[in-house]
Amino acid sequence: MKRIIILMLACAMVFSAVASSSATEFKVSGTLDMAFEFLDNPDPISADNGDYFQALQRLRTKIDIIANESLKGVYYLEVGSIYWGQGGGSSAGPLTGRTGPGSGGALGTDGVNVETKRMYIDYQMPNTALSIRMGLQGLALPSLANNNPVLDDDVAAVVANYAFTDQYNVVAAWARAADTSNLGNTSNDKYDVFALIAGLNFEPVTIVPYAAYATIGRNADIHSTDGTNLLGTKDRDVWYVGLSAKSNYWENLNLAMDFMWGRSDDAGISAANAAANPEVASIREQSGFYVLLHGDYKMESFTPTLDLWYSSGDEDGLNSDGNLLPEISAGGLALTNLGTDGGFYDTTDNAFTTSGIGTMGVVLGITEVTFIENVTHDFKVAWMQGTSDYSSTGAVDQFPTDEDRAWEFNFDTNWQMYENLAAILEIGYLNPDYESVSDEEAVWKAALGFQYSY
Repeated sequence: MKRIIILMLACAMVFSAVASSSATEFKVSGTLDMAFEFLDNPDPISADNGDYFQALQRLRTKIDIIANESLKGVYYLEVGSIYWGQGGGSSAGPLTGRTGPGSGGALGTDGVNVETKRMYIDYQMPNTALSIRMGLQGLALPSLANNNPVLDDDVAAVVANYAFTDQYNVVAAWARAADTSNLGNTSNDKYDVFALIAGLNFEPVTIVPYAAYATIGRNADIHSTDGTNLLGTKDRDVWYVGLSAKSNYWENLNLAMDFMWGRSDDAGISAANAAANPEVASIREQSGFYVLLHGDYKMESFTPTLDLWYSSGDEDGLNSDGNLLPEISAGGLALTNLGTDGGFYDTTDNAFTTSGIGTMGVVLGITEVTFIENVTHDFKVAWMQGTSDYSSTGAVDQFPTDEDRAWEFNFDTNWQMYENLAAILEIGYLNPDYESVSDEEAVWKAALGFQYSY
C-alpha cells in the first residue's frame, strides 16, 4: 500500500507539472514580405548610376510566451532581406557562402540567416500600476505626427511605465547603445541613453512632453567612426527636450505635432578627419531643432492630408559649431515612398532624406481613395529642400543644402486580397536639383509588394 501511495503521489506531481506548464500560452504573429522593384537613376548625385530590377523577401515573427495578464516573455526573430540570386549576403558573391544576414538567395538556397531582433520580459509589479519591460526591444522617443528623428530603433534597455490614472502616466527608460569594454578599454567605453516621458491624455487631446540624455564615451561613439578608425577624441554629452501632441477635437479632423530640440558636445573630431570623412563632420558641438505638423480630414471616399516639416541646418561651416539636431538612431521620415523613408520595403526610398534632419518640405495628399471594395489609393505631391548653408558641407552626399531641392509625385495602391494578404503597388517620381551636380536625372520607381500577415 505504501508503494502504491508513493506512486500515486509521483503521478500527481507529474500531472501537476504538466498542467502548470500547459497554462503558458504561446501567441505567434508577424509578416512575410516580398517585393519586386524597378529603379531608374536611384542615386542622382552619383556618376555611377543607371537602372536595375531586384526581387527580395524577408520574414519577421514575434512569439509571445504568456504566463498570465501580468507576465510574458517575447522573442522576435527575423530572416532579413534576402535578395534573389545572392547567396552569401551583402559581402559575398552570388554563389559563395551560405551564412549570415541575407544569405540563401542564390541557386540551392539553404542560407543560415535567422537573426534575433528582440527578446525581452514584460511584467507588472504585483499589486501596483508599475509595468516593466527589460531586454532587447524596440525603443522610440515620442512621435505622434511621424517617426521620431532622433531615436527609433531596437536596443538593449529597461523601460518602466507607471500609470497614475487613465489620463496620466510616466515612462522612464535606460538603454545601453554600445559597450566596447570587451576590446580592452578600461574607461570611456559606454554609450548610455536615459529618457523621461510624461503622457497626458485629455481626450480628445493628447500631450506628451519628454526629455532625454545620452552620455557617449569616446571609445563607444558609434557616430564618429569611419568603419575602421575611432575619429573622436573626447567623451560627449547630448541633451534633448521635446513635445508631441495630437487632437481630434473637431469631427473628422485630426491634427498632430512633433517638436524636438537637442544639443551635443564636441566629439573632438579634427579638421583633417572631418574633411576626409564628411559623414562624421556633424559630430561636433551642435544645437538644432525639428518640427513637423500633420493634418488630415476624413471624408466618405477619401482623406486629404497635409504635412509640413522644418529642421534647422548647419550654418557655421564644416569645421565649426553647427545647427543640426544631433541623432542617436533615427526613425525614418515616413511621408513619401521615394524621397523620404515612407516606402513599403525600405530599399527604394530615402533618395533625398532619411530622418528629415537638415531639411524642410511640404507634402499634400489625397489618401484612402476608394473606388473598389478592399482597394485604396494614395496620391501625394511633395517639395523638399535642405536647410544647411551650401558652403558648410564638405561633400554633396553628406546632407542636402539650401541650394538642393526636389519635387516628388507618388501613386500608391493597396489591395487587401484576403484578410491576411495585401498587394501593394508603389510608383514614385523624384525630380532633384542639386547645386553641385550638373545634368542630374529624375529618379523613377515602380515596386510591387506582397505582405502576408499572421
